[in-house]
Amino acid sequence: MAGLVRIDKFDADPPAELYSTASTTEALYPANTVIEYPVKDLFFERSEITGITGSGSFSYSIVYRYPGDLTLNELPLLKLEGLVQYLQAQALLSLSGCGGIRRAVPGTSNEFPVQIERDGTDQGDWLVYANLVFNVEFVLTEFGLDPAFGPTPELPPDLNELTIGVYRAKTDFDVGEPNDSTLDATLTVDLST
Repeated sequence: MAGLVRIDKFDADPPAELYSTASTTEALYPANTVIEYPVKDLFFERSEITGITGSGSFSYSIVYRYPGDLTLNELPLLKLEGLVQYLQAQALLSLSGCGGIRRAVPGTSNEFPVQIERDGTDQGDWLVYANLVFNVEFVLTEFGLDPAFGPTPELPPDLNELTIGVYRAKTDFDVGEPNDSTLDATLTVDLST
């Protein structure tokens, strides 16, 4: 999203300021933040071809703050609905099939694409939420477990030398009988160089 639309910051709260601090022109744009919600319907399964595949529903809201003295009809609701459609279309074009993502499609949520509320302060500013949901199927290539949530996986010991025993079997040998074969040679491979 950050490369497609202006994002002031990623945060868990709506913007506190009325106007964007990221504006490089003299025009004043409404401040915004992107809220990233926890993944819903996260599911993993083993796949013989790709190892582990997963899927989940990733939800975001771009929250804009508008002055409280604007009327409901003065809020750019249609433009923000167009923004949601644009970002969903870009996800279809650019995410599907890239990297570890197998498929990405716009999802549906119980919410409207655009929601409006007052901020609950004395100013009564408008908070307008542009809600986005993406259903993503992906290939999991590594686990990044934080040590705070469990033990750090131990690395296997370094292998410096490999010894291979070559056995010769008698003509009528029995596979289950170790005495029916004799050690013929020992091969040692030095892996440290």
